[in-house]
Amino acid sequence: MEENRTGIKKEIVNFIVLIALPVTICALWQISTTHGWIKTSILPSPRFVLDSAISLQKKGLLWMDISASLTRIAKGFLLGAVIGIIVGSLIGIFPMFDRFTKIFVAVFRPIPIIALIPFFILWLGIGEESKIAVIVIGTFWATLINTMDGIKGVDRKLIEMAEIFGKSKWEIIRYIIFPYAFPAIFTGIRIAITASIGYVITAEMIAASVGVGYRIMYARNMAQPGIMFVGVIEIGLFGLVIDLIILKLQKKLFSYR
Repeated sequence: MEENRTGIKKEIVNFIVLIALPVTICALWQISTTHGWIKTSILPSPRFVLDSAISLQKKGLLWMDISASLTRIAKGFLLGAVIGIIVGSLIGIFPMFDRFTKIFVAVFRPIPIIALIPFFILWLGIGEESKIAVIVIGTFWATLINTMDGIKGVDRKLIEMAEIFGKSKWEIIRYIIFPYAFPAIFTGIRIAITASIGYVITAEMIAASVGVGYRIMYARNMAQPGIMFVGVIEIGLFGLVIDLIILKLQKKLFSYR
């Protein structure tokens, strides 16, 4: 009984510590705008931002934007991550494939995604395909590099020992290489899914008629700072929720470590 009470108290303290900084920032923000220390035309008050979110919800636009952006993130991330893991595995496992793709990776990896958006619009139009393509490419590189590095970082002594005991190439890949490299692969997945939020917002700002990025750009054009801040907060919440889910999954998958 006493242990349960101690656990509950600890959870309450952790929760208070967690929300202390955001609550303090919002309080100072509200006080600054109320007393005119900061112009509301530049930085609207938290109350005004909340009213803007409620207004969007009543019009049915809030969830419409969120669902559109999340759907694009899911489609682009899944496709890009799968391709990145496959290609990264081939590069990490087979030296010949590594040499074959070395120049391609060195030349194309540094190119920023935003530089490719005009090409995707030209080739695929302004529909869903161009936005998803942006996420696919960005996700692909993050997962590819981490998968490749994770596999190349496997202890060679383990592989040599497995070969001495007559294990096949497939058994070495299945029971040594991938279990050893999986934490690095998972880190790549975490980086990729977080970065995909930025990619979809960028794509939506350039060419979209619905989505969080589109709403931010539309609000800027219409001089609606409250709605702009609603979009920014939505992006932050996307990242927070996704990161918490991934961290929870990581603890379960790697509890043995």
